[in-house]
Amino acid sequence: MLFGFSGVSLWPLFYLGIHTSFYPGMMHARVMIEGFLGAFVFGFLGTALPRVTGAPPLKPWELWTLVLLHLAAVGTHIGLQPFAGDRLFLALLAFFLVCMGRRFARRADLPPPGFVLAGLGFLNAVIGTALLASVPWNLCTFALPVGTALLNEGWVLLLILGIGGFLLPRFLGMPQPERPESRTPPPGWKARALVAAATGITITATLIAEALSFHVHAAHLIRCGAAGAYLLATVPFHRVKVANVTLTVCLRVALVLLIAGLVFPLAWPLQRVAGLHVIFIGGFSLITLTVATRVVLGHSGNSHLFPTALPFLITAALLIVIAATLRAIGDFLPMTRNHWLNGASCAWMLAAAVWAWRVLPRVRIADPEG
Repeated sequence: MLFGFSGVSLWPLFYLGIHTSFYPGMMHARVMIEGFLGAFVFGFLGTALPRVTGAPPLKPWELWTLVLLHLAAVGTHIGLQPFAGDRLFLALLAFFLVCMGRRFARRADLPPPGFVLAGLGFLNAVIGTALLASVPWNLCTFALPVGTALLNEGWVLLLILGIGGFLLPRFLGMPQPERPESRTPPPGWKARALVAAATGITITATLIAEALSFHVHAAHLIRCGAAGAYLLATVPFHRVKVANVTLTVCLRVALVLLIAGLVFPLAWPLQRVAGLHVIFIGGFSLITLTVATRVVLGHSGNSHLFPTALPFLITAALLIVIAATLRAIGDFLPMTRNHWLNGASCAWMLAAAVWAWRVLPRVRIADPEG
């Protein structure tokens, strides 16, 4: 959350003339993707993957190595050394994948087939970060645009599609089939894994094509169709009849904004960056905070709050929607863009503060089922 505040506060500091020694675009993107979202990704998957596969949890020295690498990578970005920060983040990705790979080899159960997309998401992150880290060496002219697309867009999008197909239906109260632990694929597992792999490869290919300015409109259309179809097939949130409690409403809003952001460049191709921020702010960050709310409540003995109204999450969600709207409007009004970006930044930081105030203290409460 501190990295989130750091990354978003760069815009008000810049436009108000408090810190104008550099344009904050690159630092903002890296701190938000590698720092803010990265912290939730590593924390969530570092806990969930061993549980899903029946493998041992992270050892203390592995956890603290991840934490230190994460702090070093993002701290280096904040210190205006972006390419050194990318190399440290690449080391973080590699160490995390080694830790998870060792546990996958010792698994008692296969992960859900959608986790193939999570693997492809991390492949996007590794290749993208490696390309970005190589930019100062001028090894290839496409390193910056392709690396940026794979890391900033491909990584988290594929993770949400892959893990969301397993996790989000449970959050929406959809019935889930039970099966005994086994390393043998159950019926239909391979077919669903192939569909997930095809979806991930298609999305990755469209990101590369767009970064290289190759049939950009077609790339947008194909990516929107592939991601939207997979999401609606695995998380049919539009058809699920569940109580309109805070968690499910916020999750549905976030998924709608994610799809809207994917559709955005089809309607306004010249405002692609505005559409990306609808994805990042309304989709990625709202999904992150909603899932984190449920996880923290569930592991701190507060699962009885799941079906209740959560005013703090409602407030945070409304502010995030406002932030996404203001950020998108800003790109359509270039003469007053700085004011819209300031408003979006303040709305997001206020949302994050409200959420952190009510949720973060609960992470210190031991899991009663531990």
